[in-house]
Amino acid sequence: MKAEPEKKRLQSDYERKMTAYHEGGHAVLAHFLPNTDPVHRISIVSRGRALGFTMTPPEHDKYQQTQSELEDEIVVLLGGRTAEKMIFNELTGGASSDIERATRIAKSMVMDYGMSSLGPISFSPLYETTDYNRTYIEPTKLSDEMLGRVDKEVSTIIDKALKKAELLLKKYTKKLDLVAEKLLEVETVEGDEFESLMGEKKAKQNLS
Repeated sequence: MKAEPEKKRLQSDYERKMTAYHEGGHAVLAHFLPNTDPVHRISIVSRGRALGFTMTPPEHDKYQQTQSELEDEIVVLLGGRTAEKMIFNELTGGASSDIERATRIAKSMVMDYGMSSLGPISFSPLYETTDYNRTYIEPTKLSDEMLGRVDKEVSTIIDKALKKAELLLKKYTKKLDLVAEKLLEVETVEGDEFESLMGEKKAKQNLS
């Protein structure tokens, strides 16, 4: 997927600072969590509708993700919102796409991947084939009680990730400040410069 081109967008000093901490929150968590890829670039130059971005492309081709990787990805996605709340005691609409992506991952973990206390059951529509090799979708038939249990499991995953994001950003507040200050100074920070601010990221443990 091709990234949208960067473009300047007028922001007040307060908005720029909040954007810097928002992106810094993503980046710091991506750096210190064990099951994430290294930060490639952070910027507070707008791209499309976003006022900034944090790029963490995978180091190697991936064909699947572990539960730990998915959980850490949700934590990183919630890092921008968490930094806004922690530093400014305020929230913005800038986290809406992060929240949507985090919710989609959590729902997939529960409904498709069997990564919750509900066990290895698919709650999504099932594809069936007729005797004439025609494929159709069998609609999901869940009781209100089961739908409630699914929603509760999704909320549990999100709540756990949010608490982890808050705990880690409080632990690494000085690092968060360093990143935000650098972004306000130069607007875009490349991966090697970011790593020099944070220290070397521990290598991911790959499944063998």
